[in-house]
Formats: sequence, structure tokens, C-alpha cells
Amino acid sequence: MKKFEYKILNPGGNKTALVIGNDYSNYEKKIINDIILKENKDVEQVGFLSNTENKLEMAGGEFCVNATRCAIWKYLNNNYGKMNIKVSGYKEEIEGGINEKGDVYAKIKIDKKNTDIITIKEKFNYINLDGILLAVMNEDDSKEYIKELKINQLKAKTKLKNLMKTFDKSKDAVGIILLETNGKKFKIYPIIWVKTIDTLYYETACGSGSLAVAIYENYIRNIKNFEIIQPSGYIINVRLNMNLDYVKEAIVSGKVIEEKGKMKYGRI
Repeated sequence: MKKFEYKILNPGGNKTALVIGNDYSNYEKKIINDIILKENKDVEQVGFLSNTENKLEMAGGEFCVNATRCAIWKYLNNNYGKMNIKVSGYKEEIEGGINEKGDVYAKIKIDKKNTDIITIKEKFNYINLDGILLAVMNEDDSKEYIKELKINQLKAKTKLKNLMKTFDKSKDAVGIILLETNGKKFKIYPIIWVKTIDTLYYETACGSGSLAVAIYENYIRNIKNFEIIQPSGYIINVRLNMNLDYVKEAIVSGKVIEEKGKMKYGRI
């Protein structure tokens, strides 16, 4: 039997278990993922950290901004500094760090025109990021689903999953981001489906979803700096570095908290 160890971190909601070591097959990662999620009902995703390089691989092979921020926190041991990290589902290394305020940030290169990232079809505004496809609904179209989420979460998630089955089938992860706006304030309701391991969550926070909303709102309103309220009540900040309609990079930042101090262990 193999022993594994992991730590649980909270990047403003969307609690993430980071397994120490990455010498597991995809089959073993799926088993470890299922064990951790079963034993920790508040954990929403599992990633694996390499011991030999700065590298994060998600259990489903997707790209996850919040898990990336958690990995940066762990590699830097919650100390001020910066680093580069390789992440599953993303082609280039990501620069990240912990700033003077203690916020953990990930700087994501995009280098595309916004029209090359966004596809608008009916009520879906598709944002195509490396490793994940997210459909942002505008506020009017979101209202019905937000109401259903509050009444019957399972029924609403199932209905939204059926919609996601019609999305790009080449993506390991897809999601629908429901949106509320109040002036320049935004609140998201993210439903994320990682197809490779078949997890479906109404996430308590979503860094990738926050980034998708920022790109969409920049496209329609030319806003560059965002404070996005998560279902947890925490704020995730997104800053877009633009050159006219060209998105050079995005900096996603916020708090990461060590949820349970002691390392946890399991066996497969």
C-alpha cells in the first residue's frame, strides 16, 4: 500500500487539498482524489505538488487559478517572495508570489485579443482559457439559475451540467459562471464540472471564474480592475494589463489560509 500526505488550504473558499509528491499514476490520482473528497466534505478539489520542481498537477489535469495560488503559498511557506510554477492545463510557467499585504497572487500570461478569447452565443459568453472553458451568463439570464441554486442546489447543478455537456468536448474542465452586478461590484456563482474525474461543484470560490468575468466585463465595459465577491463572501481581485483590446496578462490575488494546520495522511 502507498501512503500519501496532504494539506488543506482555503484560497477564499474553494478549499483545496494539496498532496505532497506527484509520483502517482493517473489511476492512483483518481483514487486519492476520491478518498480525500469523501473524508473531507468541505474540500472541493485536489492537486499534487512535485518534490523536485515547482509544479502542480490537478487530479483532473485541469488548470485551476485558486489551486495555483495555494501551491504558491505552500512552496513559499507563506513567506513574502515570488516564484515561477508549472501548472497542469497551462502551457507556460506562471509567475506568482506573496506580496507585502500577505495576498497570494498568480500572474497569468494571456497575450491575445479579447475577441480571440470570447465567443458570444445566445445567453452564453464563452471565455476560452488554457485548460478550462467558462461560460459567463449576464445578470438577467443568471437570475433564474441563482434562484434555483438557493432553492434546490442539486437540481440546479444537474440542469447546468446538462447544459455544459453541449460545450467544447475537448476541454478537461468546463463551467458556468452566474453573475450578479451592482455598479462596479460583481458577485459570482460558479458551477464547475471537471469531466476527467467527474466532479461537479457549486464552488465557494473560483479564481478561474473570476478571471473569466473580468475578461468579459472588460470586453463590454472596458473595466480593468475588479473586486469579485465569491459565494464564501471573500474577495478575489483581478487586474488586467491591457493594450487597447489586447489582453497581455491578468493578476489574480487574494488571501490563502491554512485551514487545518496538521498534515493529513491516507493510504491507497
